[in-house]
Amino acid sequence: MVRVTRPDHVGSSDDPPFPGVSASQFPRTPGDQYIPSAASGQHGPPPAAPAREFRLDPRRLSRSDQAVGGASLVVLISLFLPWFGFSTLGASISGTTAHGYLVLVVITALLIAGYLLLRSGWDEFPLPLPVPHETLLLAGTGVQFLLVLAGFLDVPLAGLGWDIGAYLAVAAATLAMLPAVLPALRARSSRR
Repeated sequence: MVRVTRPDHVGSSDDPPFPGVSASQFPRTPGDQYIPSAASGQHGPPPAAPAREFRLDPRRLSRSDQAVGGASLVVLISLFLPWFGFSTLGASISGTTAHGYLVLVVITALLIAGYLLLRSGWDEFPLPLPVPHETLLLAGTGVQFLLVLAGFLDVPLAGLGWDIGAYLAVAAATLAMLPAVLPALRARSSRR
């Protein structure tokens, strides 16, 4: 159908500017051109993806993950307890005071605990990791254990004896590493 306009006919705002073109294809105001429409042939923006909400749930962690996290927090606390002392004088030195490199253990324990905290907050971890979860825990707890063991064996002064913090740190670092080592050993023996 062709529409014929008369010269004396004054067009209304509803009339299309070109014959055969629908008025709904043109915005009413210049600002309307930026409003997405659902007209045929046009595609609006995709629907927003549901936000992945962080909700802390320790049940998302396996028993071994919970053991690694708990033991790493005990390692962190034990670094500030007395590690070495003179039994006759009653004086003692904390692990981080005796060995400055044990600050790396503080950082490692915080990273392990933080990583596990993040894992317990989402059903699916939001960031792609370059290594598997088990390998990451094995590396972190292995570094933690080796540094704690080195600090335990390196008595800073002759005559100093070990104190509660040193024993607690070695025991907790060992307990943190075992749940990470056992799956790796099982996987290795199953490959043979």
